[in-house]
Amino acid sequence: MTSVIVVDDNKDIVFSMSELLEMYGIDVVGKGYNGLEGVELFNQLHPDIVLLDLMMPEYDGVYALKKIREIDPNSIIIIVTGGSPMSMNDQIESLEPTKIVFKPVDVNILVESIFEESHNLMPFKIQYVFKDDPKSYTCILTYDQYKNFKELPVLQECRIIKNDEKNVEAYKNEMQEALDLAAKNDVSHIQKLSQLV
Repeated sequence: MTSVIVVDDNKDIVFSMSELLEMYGIDVVGKGYNGLEGVELFNQLHPDIVLLDLMMPEYDGVYALKKIREIDPNSIIIIVTGGSPMSMNDQIESLEPTKIVFKPVDVNILVESIFEESHNLMPFKIQYVFKDDPKSYTCILTYDQYKNFKELPVLQECRIIKNDEKNVEAYKNEMQEALDLAAKNDVSHIQKLSQLV
């Protein structure tokens, strides 16, 4: 399971983001409300990913980004921000955050970013619609399978809905076979493995 810390001066954002991430099977191991707390949490908990706001009173996100990079230059830090003053842009770029996600946060984009950056192998549930079929389906995939699945030309829409730890290795292999067939425009196997919503 991917572990994260969430650092933002807005307690409501920290709470709601943490709750949403937990629903997707992402383990929120720490919550901080300024850059100093973020650095301390990173040092204590060694999370897979840091979700970090930039604009915070006292110690801001740039402070935390710089200090965490000093501790671990390879740390995964996703900036989650409503924007930053132009004066901060050069400083932020030089510290090379892993990714920047803008508020208001699209949960699906944030979850995809976390799974992508952490190289998550844990399966999760997705919901999708085929272009020629108005019904909505769900199935369980790993992130690597999802990356390929969402690019299929036969899909109208595709999104992550929640993590599912009850998955078994056999299901992943069966879904991989279905993806290979779908790449050749045979979606019958995917439809058999999917649940109608």
